[in-house]
Amino acid sequence: MKFIACPAEGDVIAVLEKLQPANPFATVAYFESMRLLGYSIWVVGLQDSASKLVYGCGAFIKKGKLNSTLQITSLPNLGVDSHVFWQGLRDFSRRGGITQLELGTYASPYGTDPPLFDRRCTRKKRCEFILDISGDLAEMLSSNHRRNVKKAQKAGIVVKQTRSAEAAVVHHELMNQSMDRRRSRGEKISLDGPSPEIAAILKSGAGELFQAIHEGSVLSSILVLQAAGGSYYQSAGTSPDGMAVGASHFLIHSITIKLKSEGAYIFNLGGADEDSTLGRFKKGFGASHIPLFSASCYVGPDWRYGIGRVLELIRSDRKMLLHLFAGGWSRMLIYAADAAASSTLESVDWEFRALTDEDLRNITTTDPLFRTRQMGRLERFGCSYAYGVFADGQIAHVSWLLPAAAMNKDLPRVICASEDVAEITACETLSEFRGRGIYGFAIRNLLGLARENGVQRVFMKTLSGNRASQSGIEKAGLKRVGSAILITLPLTRRQVIWRRFR
Repeated sequence: MKFIACPAEGDVIAVLEKLQPANPFATVAYFESMRLLGYSIWVVGLQDSASKLVYGCGAFIKKGKLNSTLQITSLPNLGVDSHVFWQGLRDFSRRGGITQLELGTYASPYGTDPPLFDRRCTRKKRCEFILDISGDLAEMLSSNHRRNVKKAQKAGIVVKQTRSAEAAVVHHELMNQSMDRRRSRGEKISLDGPSPEIAAILKSGAGELFQAIHEGSVLSSILVLQAAGGSYYQSAGTSPDGMAVGASHFLIHSITIKLKSEGAYIFNLGGADEDSTLGRFKKGFGASHIPLFSASCYVGPDWRYGIGRVLELIRSDRKMLLHLFAGGWSRMLIYAADAAASSTLESVDWEFRALTDEDLRNITTTDPLFRTRQMGRLERFGCSYAYGVFADGQIAHVSWLLPAAAMNKDLPRVICASEDVAEITACETLSEFRGRGIYGFAIRNLLGLARENGVQRVFMKTLSGNRASQSGIEKAGLKRVGSAILITLPLTRRQVIWRRFR
């Protein structure tokens, strides 16, 4: 396979559209919408020995005075040749002066996972809900959704399709009303004004508004991006009156019927947290959830990143700007133990067990930030390596046992990983359970677990000023083997690590 990047001209988009007939982000109309938004439109992908495009996607470039962004909205499944694609994309970006990669996975297949190119990359776990509309649509509805559809039918709600500017204004107003309800539930939502993206989608014909109307009033509105074999729920809004009569349930069900009659077989209901109110709403139509990752990567030179950060902070946060120029340093102590030499566990009433992704999501404690910290680690490592200690029927402590592959994702890399080592990290005992020896109990359990998994040596690290942590580590049988000084350079915030081992 060979990486290709070519301007989206002539028949190349039509070829891409044939490769992904159910992907609304791979259509001629969608590419036109991005051109209307001011992007340079490209197709990037892999071609075989006969110069035939095998995998591909749109790459949309926007150049600024300091930085240039390459945005991919929908990544394909690249299979075993993914490394060829990513290396080609990185080389293409370097030649084109690209500094920022935005790697999206809208309407992407299961398992799509963009890489982290370097230290200035962040990856976000997300979830989409896919509705197979080839089956019996009524039977797929949950009992609650079925009741709401019938309620809306009884109220006499009708559905209208439109691309008018007036309908787009109403769509935005309804989106604001839905966002207000989500904010009232504590969700962080931002919606500043009418979206140029929506206007471009409607003007290019990449999508269409479906609106539920009752006695002349629009109660619910959904913008649907369309392709020959599938469609994508791009945005939506519903009024309080619409919520009361089941307008949104009825509208989505009506859209699925219409799409099926036109030959489509997939309706992607878009993204939402799996366990959120919106996620449960989408599941009620019979949708399957697909876990995915998106990524944002800075790939430009350090000096340009530093200037960009300074300009951004001048506009928004002068205090942080002073911190950026100051730099800093910290000292960490490194401990280690041979896993084979781990001590026998004492008999206690505490329970020690592995924690799944779901366990971490459902943690409830007196510390509101405890779960937030666990979810941050879960996002960083991609899966749970966490273990919990339960006392008095409650979660009392969480520690993470990282294999070598996960240690390399734990920045900064204070401890160098190899196949036969592991690291115990992110140990937290809730305040009401401290002073009972739970920390040491967790470490000894993890040492035994590491031994069972063939690990020969286990490391831990802690800040030099954290006396309580050092005491717990030493009581669990680990010995101090070295130290590391972390120096944060001014402006770039690049970290330099100076290690010293005994």
